[in-house]
Amino acid sequence: MSSVLSDLELYGRLIAASVRAQMQYRLNFAIRSLADSLVVFADFLPFYFLVRTFGGLQGWTLAEMALLYGMVATSWAVVEGALWGFERFGPYLIEGRVDRWLLRPRGVILQVAAEWFEIRKLGRIAQGVLVLGLAIWVLRLDARALAWVATGIAGGTLFFAGVLVMGAASQFWTLGQTSELQNMLTYGGSAALTFPVSIYSTWFRRIVTYGVPLAFVNYFPALAALRRTAAAGWPAFVPWLSPIVCLGVLLAARAVFAHGLQRYESTGS
Repeated sequence: MSSVLSDLELYGRLIAASVRAQMQYRLNFAIRSLADSLVVFADFLPFYFLVRTFGGLQGWTLAEMALLYGMVATSWAVVEGALWGFERFGPYLIEGRVDRWLLRPRGVILQVAAEWFEIRKLGRIAQGVLVLGLAIWVLRLDARALAWVATGIAGGTLFFAGVLVMGAASQFWTLGQTSELQNMLTYGGSAALTFPVSIYSTWFRRIVTYGVPLAFVNYFPALAALRRTAAAGWPAFVPWLSPIVCLGVLLAARAVFAHGLQRYESTGS
């Protein structure tokens, strides 16, 4: 327990140093944060026009779709900002930074996570929370439903963190050749989850449920929050699997990363 607290303290200090470095250029920070914030609204506009034109999407109202959107946008923005180092792990590996990390008395995963915090992503987090808050207000969700929303955000954070760590781990074998696959599961996955999984073709629904379990990030928790699990044709226990599945993705990614470190033989430079 003391080791975990020590790691968290170190992570906090390193992140604080990263934030101070970025805040030296405050105008640049403000402009980039504003741009990231506007991206959220630009992404959400198609939902508004879609619902306005057709009156809904397979029974999902604009507020319900905003709930899906806010959950996945918030969790992905948190991971994208806090674990940006794993997105850059391929170049770090080639540059020999892993050699330096291995010489230090701390875990490599902790050091990669604390390498850089994308502070401008705070704007995107704020906008995701805003959309989510408006959805909750319009839908008048009770405490039980809010617990499911929190479960979805927490699960999404675990899942996307797992995808980033897994993508970084793959660099030990491919040296940057799998970055597009990682982006497909993170940026592409978060985009796909802004719509109800039920609208997709059967083959794609099976992939995002049983293959790459994206549906467990926000779709199943949202169904539980809206009391629509049975109506959607799923057993009542399925939403309860969401945090377990998402945690499993992260633990599996951590194991693969550890295995990659064991076979790492340095850059030779």
